[in-house]
Amino acid sequence: MTPLRFVVAILPVLALLSGILVLRWRAYRAAALAWLVAVAGAALVYGAGPVMIASASAKGLSLALLVMLIVWSAVFLYTLAADLGAVDSIARRILDSSVDPLVLALLLAWTFSGFMQGIAGFGVPVAVIAPLMVLAGFSPVRSIAAVMIGHSWAITFGSMGSSFFAVQLVTGVDGAALGPPLALLFILPIFFTGLSVAHIVAGWRGVRRALPLVAAASALMSALMWALNMLGAAPVSSMLPGLFGSFFLWLVGRGRAANTSALSQDRVTPRLSFGWAFLPYGLLTLLSLLAQVPAVKDTAADLQFALRYPGLQTAQGFAVPPQEAYAPIRLVGHPAPLLLLSALLTYLLYRQRGLWQQGAAGRAWRATVQQSTGTTVGVALMVMMALVVADSGMAAVLADAAEELGGSAYLVAAPFIGLLGAFVTGSNTNSNVMFGPLQLFASQALALSTLTIAAAQTLGGSIGSGVAPDKALIGTSVLGGDVSEGEVMRRALPYGLLGVLLIGLEVLIVTLLGFR
Repeated sequence: MTPLRFVVAILPVLALLSGILVLRWRAYRAAALAWLVAVAGAALVYGAGPVMIASASAKGLSLALLVMLIVWSAVFLYTLAADLGAVDSIARRILDSSVDPLVLALLLAWTFSGFMQGIAGFGVPVAVIAPLMVLAGFSPVRSIAAVMIGHSWAITFGSMGSSFFAVQLVTGVDGAALGPPLALLFILPIFFTGLSVAHIVAGWRGVRRALPLVAAASALMSALMWALNMLGAAPVSSMLPGLFGSFFLWLVGRGRAANTSALSQDRVTPRLSFGWAFLPYGLLTLLSLLAQVPAVKDTAADLQFALRYPGLQTAQGFAVPPQEAYAPIRLVGHPAPLLLLSALLTYLLYRQRGLWQQGAAGRAWRATVQQSTGTTVGVALMVMMALVVADSGMAAVLADAAEELGGSAYLVAAPFIGLLGAFVTGSNTNSNVMFGPLQLFASQALALSTLTIAAAQTLGGSIGSGVAPDKALIGTSVLGGDVSEGEVMRRALPYGLLGVLLIGLEVLIVTLLGFR
């Protein structure tokens, strides 16, 4: 490995980071620059011809389509539910409960925010729940910071598993093999984020009081996350643990002495009952579980769309194997059809009961387009850049450099790589796409488990996305007033860094004990 080849290999990543951090560009502009830098390096230094570059970029578009179909569908279902009053009904049912303020903080900022992340993502938990925290009597800075770190445990499996799908695709790891051990590793992040929320809102006294409750709720949520992944229902394995965790804390809070002074404001009667409000997500859960029934999976196994890509080789001998069905989009098993079917069934049932609001679908579609367009372009360009880096041999050169760290050091560093990507792009999905190929090649070079490194990547990205600057910006924009993003970041970021350090040590210990 020559210094020139290393510098050229790392330039696309540096271009992306510089565009976002130094030039303060939007992610899609920085990603476009990074893709152009990757193309130039691949052609001029690594010997990739026009066909290979075009093939790698087209593969990137295939991956982006698979991931963005999930994002579009998840945002559409959420905005539809919000327009129909379902989100408001669920939130008010929780907020109107007379509970201990510390329990209420955990319920809103930790478990219910995880539920919201499971169904939507893209900063929705911060935008929806931070105002509820302020309404419940918490300061704006503490409210935003608590939700930022509190929902971060749910990001990998959130947005119907878009980040989870992304890390599978760029590393080639099978989701059925990755899901259960990844869910077990999430025991620590779930527990840590719960205690972090307690510390943010009530200091060490709050941590001592919350410890038994957080431990019990974490065990419940982690066990359910693992069980859902064992059943193949990864797309709902943030949503359902968040919901069950919320129900558990609601029950606990109902049994404690109430301090209702902060909650005594007049309430508007929700448009929907809780049962009808939760219907879209109940249908989604049912459909996700039905899609894993062997008879259903076998019947629909051939109902998929995928493109074939040829095997190619650079002028310097780096070979890329052919792909007969690259990034397949399955009619049964991919979350997007399940999300859209849930929306259709919701329409039919709501209309039958007279609950449907005229024009709701159109408003939800327009909101989805407005919210997702920039993300779509950014993800597409970022994935194209990542695939050019991987298929030209640049990622292999970066992996060779990482090998000098040694296995143990890299196990601790891997989650920080995930955090870095998510912090600068605001997305765990983007982080997995950007650094997934590097993590894959590094695991191979260091003879480490690809499953373990893929898990470390998305674990770090999950926490990093939660404490990213864009989440602070969303929170301060929604609340307004004199709250600054810098003040929120200073409050939230230390918890994110400590959490990722603990994840790195967890991954190291698990590997040393022989679990892979």
